[in-house]
Amino acid sequence: MDKHHGWTISSSEDEEEKSILPSKEKKRKFMSPAQMKRKILRNEETNEAKTKIPCKFGDKCFRKNEEHLKEFSHTGKRKLEKNSEDDNSPQSSNKRLKASAGNNSLDPVSAYHASEPYHLLLTTVKDIPKKFNYLATTTVKEFACPPSIGIKDILSTKFGKILKSAQFNYCIDIQWLMDQYPKEVRDQPILIVHGEQAGNNMKLKAEAAPFLNIQLCRADLPPFGTHHTKMMFLLYKQGLRIVISTSNLVEKDWRNRTQGLWMSPIFPKADPNADDSEFKKGLIAYLNAYKKKELGPWIELIKEHDMSSANVLLVASVPGRHTGPSLHSWGHLKLRKLLTTYVKGVDSTWPVIGQFSSIGSLGPNKDKWVCGEWLTSMSACQRKNQLGAVKKADLKLIFPTVDNVRCSLDGYPSGASLPYSSANAHKQPWLKSFFHHWKAEHCGRSEASPHIKSYTRISPFKTNIRSAWFLLTSANLSKAAWGGLEKLNSQLAIKSYELGVLFIPSIINKVTSESSPLDNYFHLNMSSSGKQFYLPYSLPLQPYNSEDEPWTWDAPHRDGPDRFGNIWVPC
Repeated sequence: MDKHHGWTISSSEDEEEKSILPSKEKKRKFMSPAQMKRKILRNEETNEAKTKIPCKFGDKCFRKNEEHLKEFSHTGKRKLEKNSEDDNSPQSSNKRLKASAGNNSLDPVSAYHASEPYHLLLTTVKDIPKKFNYLATTTVKEFACPPSIGIKDILSTKFGKILKSAQFNYCIDIQWLMDQYPKEVRDQPILIVHGEQAGNNMKLKAEAAPFLNIQLCRADLPPFGTHHTKMMFLLYKQGLRIVISTSNLVEKDWRNRTQGLWMSPIFPKADPNADDSEFKKGLIAYLNAYKKKELGPWIELIKEHDMSSANVLLVASVPGRHTGPSLHSWGHLKLRKLLTTYVKGVDSTWPVIGQFSSIGSLGPNKDKWVCGEWLTSMSACQRKNQLGAVKKADLKLIFPTVDNVRCSLDGYPSGASLPYSSANAHKQPWLKSFFHHWKAEHCGRSEASPHIKSYTRISPFKTNIRSAWFLLTSANLSKAAWGGLEKLNSQLAIKSYELGVLFIPSIINKVTSESSPLDNYFHLNMSSSGKQFYLPYSLPLQPYNSEDEPWTWDAPHRDGPDRFGNIWVPC
């Protein structure tokens, strides 16, 4: 462990969500990364986590004066102008999708069905206009806003009564989680799989003690490893549902952050003679990797259900040094294997886009890991012939600037969930040349700080933009999450548990009974077929300019106050 600015922080390469919290005390007590994370994310009063420094809040707060940030009062509250699309009049409601239930379709079931055939959704955001939540109907430059849903919606009895459930996650507020379940199912069995160690494990046990229906399962971790997977199992009388997301089980992650999730259909009981789908095989292999008896009953339940309607493939990471047959089972080599198997030849001019909320130590130059083994995996596809290797794609990375964080809905404290250390930033200045702003105008989330992680490969065209594949995952940009090759590329070393879902057009076609199947690509522009695929950010991407700096969570940011009149000083 290293000491930094009076706080105890981990020296892990993967600094995901290990927060440094500004303090007003002259004498600071040392806290573990998990304690710091819990303090800032579980805090009910937003302003408690901010450094209170008197300052005048005015137009100069937003130096770049972006179009969507012009209308702010001196108290920092946004003046939302009346928009005809926001009203609930019959005339306005009639313009919405046929599945609309009125009031901007605040109906989770309709929102879920609107996500078909992909079942890819965002989470709702509290402090954005209602038109961007649930069944959004707004379009920006021919890009549609994806449907969204909240955690109470996911657990709602509208989808059925939950008989038992399992929650896999990194940071968990047990009392808050229990409050999200409907009252009538709060006494049903819940398994919580976590990675808390030592004192934090004891604290989690104490929080769970009042709930006799909760069973805890602690994942074994190597030094500096994290249990970063975010997944739910929901068992109903009619079947089993799997939800894989990017959100921690804490209130702030489901309030004003941009998050994503895949919500499976409810899988029915399986025919004993039916073959298992690749998704089901991958899920069972992942659960077996924990080597925990508490997961045994869930593994048996999964075996009993037909998951052939799952339209995604799993890309998981599990801690360890993987060799031989397991070399390509996890991390970026698993992604490489799937892209090589299922994605037809992609033109080398199509760039890879990576978008994430944390950055680890990546080496002294771009070729050491990022543009070496990792980009090789991201660029993989079927070769048209067996001569030569597939050419690596250009790389574009999306990570929030200091101003992205400062102007976000929660101001500077949202940067506590974007852990990029100043030490790593100084060691790898070459990374900045790949960076692009966070912007999500089409779904109203430019100011909703991104905790979502996604990776894709798209065409370079300005119109008829297409994607060859899309990955939603818990994995940030780090070797701890994706793995690093060792021993002459014969061994892949991974430190953390991660889980993501890979969308590929050919897999969607295989499991979806559509009269007009997709071609080899996802279409990102609006189309008459209504099958456009949704990205969580705006296109075209906006590169950093010479004045832009990536957010670093452990460095002071005094150039301008956030919308609440505060600056960020972690020491």
